[in-house]
This record gives sequence, structure tokens and C-alpha cells, in this order.
Amino acid sequence: MGAPIRPPTFADACAAVLEDPDAGHGADTTLAPVVLRTIPDGWGERRARLVASRLPADVDRVLELGCGVGALLNELGSRYAAVGVDARRAHLRFPAALGEAVVCGDPTNPPVRSAFDAVCAVETATARADVADVCTAAYRSLRPGGIAVIAAPTDPSAVLDSGVETYSGSRYLLERAVDVAGSGSVAVDYRVTDRETGSTAVVADRTTVATTTVDGLTAALGRAGFEHVLVAGESDLPGVVVGRAVRPVETSAPAER
Repeated sequence: MGAPIRPPTFADACAAVLEDPDAGHGADTTLAPVVLRTIPDGWGERRARLVASRLPADVDRVLELGCGVGALLNELGSRYAAVGVDARRAHLRFPAALGEAVVCGDPTNPPVRSAFDAVCAVETATARADVADVCTAAYRSLRPGGIAVIAAPTDPSAVLDSGVETYSGSRYLLERAVDVAGSGSVAVDYRVTDRETGSTAVVADRTTVATTTVDGLTAALGRAGFEHVLVAGESDLPGVVVGRAVRPVETSAPAER
């Protein structure tokens, strides 16, 4: 097996934008290296504690749905035999380069067997899909008796805050402006400047943030087939609710929707 392909760098991303601003750049593709710059210090460690605190000591195999660039997966990998699944190939190159186990596929229909002791998804993943689909995917990926830990945003600001931030490297400067509307629509504009030549380019990325409620996540876990469902807010994570639920030991899988 050959060495992992080197993930693109911040400089690679900026150069690609300047070379062809109309190529449809976004955080899910070309600008994936910028995502790494936007992750707050300690984010992955905090989410790993959130997951681990809801799991018994005998858990071994853990699946993360929507692992992205691997900020949580890297932490889970130090505790468990962890696997991450995501459809964004540009994101998966980062955890893969660190030796983490990743699978490219739809997190709401992961190409894995029902063999995991635990499945988790945090707010950056559940913001991208219907939480009911995430819960169903978690159920189908678990062994009987397995545990799901699902964190979901109740407010878009739990995932993205409006504001302007600046990121720089030895040659390039990138300004990132985020505008989160109350409806959950998010506009992100990137302005890249080459300090050597003075050339600039601006690209826009538009997306939505899916939100839920305590009742909504509770219902989604119940409809997926889980038992012992407990959903509550986190005191130090405003705008996020966390659910823990167990796949019954003797049951049939929920019907296809």
C-alpha cells in the first residue's frame, strides 16, 4: 500500500481560488484546508469527552458519521477502534493522512456493517442532514445493544457564527465573512489576496444549517427504533442538544422509509 496522498495546504487552496475563481470553490472541496483553520482550540477534545462520557468502558468499535476533516475522529482514535465516514473526499484526505480509518460514503447511508459498539454524530454533521436520517443510519450501523450518541444544533449559531475572520500564510491572505440568517441559510464569502502580486479573487459558498429541538431529536431516535432514549442540552454548549440511545438486543430493523 502506498503512502497517503498529502492533503492540500492553505497555500494550495488560496492558489486554486486565484487561478480560477469561477471553479465553484467551497468549504467542502477546494477550501477544505481553511476548515482546519476555523476549528477552535480544544473542539475535538471537548466533543470526544461528550461522546466518551455517554459510553460504557467496554466499548471498542466506534463509528463517526460525518467525520469531516477528522477533528473528533483523531481524538476518538486514541481511545477506540474508530472509523469515520463522510462523502467529502477533500475532507477525508486529512484524517487519512494521519492514519485514521475512513470510509467515503453518505453518512445517512453509510457503507458499513451493523457491527459497531457505538455510533456518534456531532453538530457539524447533523447540521448537514435531516436528524431523522442520521438516527436511522446510526441504528443500522450498530450491533444489537449498541449505543448512539447524537449531538444536534437547535440554533445555527452553534455551528457557524456571523462575523469576519482573517487567515494568513507566508504568501496568501484569506478573509472569510460569514452571515447566518435566522432561517438557517448561511452565506460564506472568501476573499483571497496574493501578497506578492497583489491579485485578489472573491468566491461565495452558500449552504443551510439543519436544526432540531429536544423533542425533535427524541422523536427521531424513537422512530429509528432505539430504546432508553435520553436527550438533554449541554450547559457549556449553547444551541446544542445531545441524545443517547440504545439499539435493542432483540428487534428487527426499522422499515425502509
